[in-house]
Amino acid sequence: MAESNIWKFIDESELSEYTLIVPSVAVGNVGQLACDLLISSLDMKKIASLYSPALIPVLGYDPYDLNSDNLSSCCEIYKSSSRNLVVLQLRAPLVYKYARSYLEDIVQKFQEKGIKDVIILTSSYAHEKKHILTSPFRYIASETSPHKSKIKTLNWQEHEFVDTSVKIYGGGFASLLYDICLNNSVPCLILYKYSSEGDNIPDAYEMINYLSSIVTLFSQKSDVVSQLVQPVSWKLLFGRPPPTDIY
Repeated sequence: MAESNIWKFIDESELSEYTLIVPSVAVGNVGQLACDLLISSLDMKKIASLYSPALIPVLGYDPYDLNSDNLSSCCEIYKSSSRNLVVLQLRAPLVYKYARSYLEDIVQKFQEKGIKDVIILTSSYAHEKKHILTSPFRYIASETSPHKSKIKTLNWQEHEFVDTSVKIYGGGFASLLYDICLNNSVPCLILYKYSSEGDNIPDAYEMINYLSSIVTLFSQKSDVVSQLVQPVSWKLLFGRPPPTDIY
């Protein structure tokens, strides 16, 4: 399967000491929306595209620049040199039978590039939240995650394990990618939010605000929300308004 994946790098530089952020396609698409917000707000530059049988084909305009002549595909990688951050953005679900080998190839490729760690952003069904008055966020951190000590000082709530395996209902491939990272000795953190389908833009804002507590994303001189820039593509997030002549 890995041989079927086609990587096209615009920037071939090493990514030593970079953090890789990957959104899992999950309930409400919260992880993907959060990554969109990151890419737009940090003005991240596209460094690669990935084509694979595991990806449902999607092609469209540049979601971050209306004046661009570039097309956007299903899986693209963006980089912020000032923040030592790489984001792998997905715009469609994975084909199940190819998912594992596709994710294994991603981990291997970025290991070769020298990344420091992986953060997976995802969501879980809101009705799975057992303790109603607690934080809507949960985390799972590997023993080697560089963010674990910081998280403990923030008193974040850890994922409640039913058994030794990681199960996030509605969380897409997050658990699988986490296991692959562990098997390859890649430090990994999952951050997820209990969410429902609907307008999940507020969820994305909250997730970035939460994430910025452990990763330096924006200037500390002002609050995070004031520094966030919505992608132009969000203007059509729910399609066009209904035509007036139907009324």
